[in-house]
Amino acid sequence: MSFTKELISTVQARLADLGYYTAPINGDPDPQTTTALAQFKARNDLRARPYPGPITLKTLFSDQAIAKSRPGAQPHESAFESMPPWLAEMNRRMGLHEKRDNKALSSWLKAGKFLGNPAKLPWCGDAVETCIIKTLPGEEVPGNPFWAQAWKTFGQAVNDPIVGAIGVIRWSAKVGHVGIVVGYDRRRQRVYLMGGNQQNAVTISSFPLHKFIAFRWPETFPVKRYPAMKATGVESADYGATR
Repeated sequence: MSFTKELISTVQARLADLGYYTAPINGDPDPQTTTALAQFKARNDLRARPYPGPITLKTLFSDQAIAKSRPGAQPHESAFESMPPWLAEMNRRMGLHEKRDNKALSSWLKAGKFLGNPAKLPWCGDAVETCIIKTLPGEEVPGNPFWAQAWKTFGQAVNDPIVGAIGVIRWSAKVGHVGIVVGYDRRRQRVYLMGGNQQNAVTISSFPLHKFIAFRWPETFPVKRYPAMKATGVESADYGATR
């Protein structure tokens, strides 16, 4: 069997869905991928070899595929029930860079309206729109999702920067930023956003609370409290980090 970059990317994305894989979706059969695949095979009663044969692929993409258990989780609880689906979608793209991973990033962003080459154009709104339409197909998104501040009327308002909320930043009347909340430092008044076009990649960065003009939640998904994501080495960001 020929293991193309496209096939490996598809396998990585599915392993991420099931909670085995947390590295970037890059199509490379790296150690993180082979380890995740071996773990999946072992949990699904397959021979734990680090490559995806026909039987493995059939099992991997079946409805009966067993997700990786988290500490304290129920036997059939999804690994991504610890975050809403649109955040899980963004999380699967963590690390994708607008230049280094331009082809993979552009392919992902083309799931909805596509602004254009992310190496040349701001794509934070494009990334949020992609996450919403891929996971909540019935949800209405802004008519111009590429203008970050258009997201201030998306869905329904939530009063706090809860995990999963769409956080909307206003830098100026015409310029803003948008991402998905993954944590909030109340003492420092900093909001942690996972989003695109943050240091030119999908990353987690922290932004000052006073720059936010809205926190929004999808209309078609019940508001729920999720645990904050643990993130190390998070950079404090400002307008320059989102240009």
